Amino acid sequence: MRARPSLAAPFLLPALLLPALGACGGGDEITMPPLTPEPDDSRFAADIGAVSPQESLPARLTLYKYLRAIAAGSTAACTYTSADFDRARFGERGCEAGFRRARAGLGPGDVTALRRVTVPAAEKGPDGSYTVRHEDLKWRGGPARLQPKPGHPPHAFFLDTYTIREYEGRWVLDP
Repeated sequence: MRARPSLAAPFLLPALLLPALGACGGGDEITMPPLTPEPDDSRFAADIGAVSPQESLPARLTLYKYLRAIAAGSTAACTYTSADFDRARFGERGCEAGFRRARAGLGPGDVTALRRVTVPAAEKGPDGSYTVRHEDLKWRGGPARLQPKPGHPPHAFFLDTYTIREYEGRWVLDP
């Protein structure tokens, strides 16, 4: 059996669409408020100050090498810090003198964590420096503690926020 096209079909579609088109209005009245992100919505917060991974690579690599040198027990970590950072974190004697004492305050779990840490992102500041928050570091297995072993002075290595800037052609941690 063959179906015959209906003669009413060409007139039926416009008749159904006409009321829908009239519902669009045309008035200047706004019926829905503008969409704004919620303050707690982290999808938008990640874009603020974020830069491409390639752009922040030299700064992130500096922090990565600094943390890995600490894990290795190497004073090479001091080559990734500015003189101001050394004085602020290790006192007037500087990083080289205070490194061994500060390193002794790390527990075995902290050293293991530092061997596995990565620096996936950094935020660019208005002055061209980059910042990385301690909680933004990626730890395989578990994070290093911000608090030292009992009986040791506060960690000179761990900060809530790391600031990395270019100084005389090289990237260094700065207070």
